[in-house]
Amino acid sequence: MSLRFLTDHSLKVLPEIVGAPLASPARRAVAMALDVAIIAVPCAAAAVLAAALALWVTDPRALRAVVTVATTPTEKAKPENPRYRQALRDIAPFLARVDREKLPRDVDDAVQRGDLDAAAEALSKREILVAMTLGENTAEQPREGMVRVPLERAIPEALRGVAAYGVAALYFGLMARGRKGATLGKRIVRIRVATLNGERLSFAESLERFVGYLHIPGSMGISLLYLWRDPNRRLPHDRVAGTVVVRASRAARPPAPRLA
Repeated sequence: MSLRFLTDHSLKVLPEIVGAPLASPARRAVAMALDVAIIAVPCAAAAVLAAALALWVTDPRALRAVVTVATTPTEKAKPENPRYRQALRDIAPFLARVDREKLPRDVDDAVQRGDLDAAAEALSKREILVAMTLGENTAEQPREGMVRVPLERAIPEALRGVAAYGVAALYFGLMARGRKGATLGKRIVRIRVATLNGERLSFAESLERFVGYLHIPGSMGISLLYLWRDPNRRLPHDRVAGTVVVRASRAARPPAPRLA
């Protein structure tokens, strides 16, 4: 229950962590770069799997066509190849449904007429690129003579965010609340996330901290200046979750045995 009057509850810091060495901006940047590299492939795989499942449920024929187009070698991607031509016939209605504004006019006209042979013939004269992007604004614009198959459009719009960022949310959420309080990237550079009250983050708080990363693109990177302006180098997502990033203490080493 929220209070009506200002208290110092959220401003108190556990005495045991006062004086802990803070993680430098360079270490935090390296840790984030490592984490992004670690989860890039799993995130992309999860998004592709989500698109495949969505197509399997809504349009199995288009799913088979996408697989065929994506796996057919360039030398066999010819209209004379009956399997490839059938894939072009099956993929044309999907393209007209999900990305009509970027579909060549002759292909779209053929689909609207119901002439899938003509649509396949028109597609066969172009390079077909099967692609997946994790954001609508980052989608590659197809060059002249290319038709892009946007796999992300196969995922229902309400689920695209989960498909794109679900793996990352689980990774950061579970790792930050773990016993070490650090992702794999943070462990490598020997830094960790510590709460100001000394308690472990709950999973919900870890997810809240992850969502807080949106301040970086949302502020066009300006919020990163808090790494130098804030005396405890707390970024907005640290403030949201009540955390600070500190250097991880080295485990005490046993003394070397004396030689007799």
